[in-house]
Amino acid sequence: MNYKLICIDLDGTLLDDECQISEKNKQALKAAVDRGIRIAFTTGRLFTSARLHASKAGIKVSIIGSNGAYIREIDGEEAIFQCPLDRQGVDKVCDVIEKYNLDINFNTFDRVITDYELPPTNNHVLANKTVSEELKIKFGVHKNLREIYDIYKEGLFKVLMFSKNGTETIKKARLELEEFGGLEIASSKADNIEVMAKGMTKGRGIKTLAEILGINEEEIMCIGDSENDISMFNASGLKIAMGNATEELKAMADYVTETNINSGVGKAIEKFIL
Repeated sequence: MNYKLICIDLDGTLLDDECQISEKNKQALKAAVDRGIRIAFTTGRLFTSARLHASKAGIKVSIIGSNGAYIREIDGEEAIFQCPLDRQGVDKVCDVIEKYNLDINFNTFDRVITDYELPPTNNHVLANKTVSEELKIKFGVHKNLREIYDIYKEGLFKVLMFSKNGTETIKKARLELEEFGGLEIASSKADNIEVMAKGMTKGRGIKTLAEILGINEEEIMCIGDSENDISMFNASGLKIAMGNATEELKAMADYVTETNINSGVGKAIEKFIL
């Protein structure tokens, strides 16, 4: 099969544990692009964060950000698809945040919004110190989270929720959000919840981008590691799980590559593309 599109998760997949892209991964990505293959960073991260990593990789990519809720070319002026949370969804999320005393990040396409000042050790804060103004992530701090829906007219595309009180609290909060019924719920780790507008998944994002590009499902290769990559697997012809992936994802995979700290993405591209 001649694959035309490679959809790649970032955290735990393309990025190592220090949030860096290895030289081997960079070389494999560039070689694939040189062969005319499209690359899509398919991630829960907001667009600006994913764009930063694309700039570090030195390649042109499409970005399926916020778990499929925001799609844009790296050099595009506007989104080619977007679906933000509605007011009812944001209100329900705020109810759950207050009830379970959760820590949160709301994301627009270029901004992280919290109800507390992010510490200097936060990955986004650290990244901003070394990049140009156009690549920097913006921040917003609001003690009253219910006001942000009306403030950020560009749209709220994802909420990341986590708890210092452990996974039991997260499980209860997730159950309540699922029972609400009007939201898409996923997770990238056992201790977090990711909330998007209903129907917004990585898989939906891949299908939308592939339709725009005129690429069939069987011509798509994807690489991922966690629960929020399941929908991506269901929308791709060739499914590659990382060596550090969840057991559920490995069971769905056509092939299991090396871990994210051993350039598993680059090795998978070498095996199936180059």
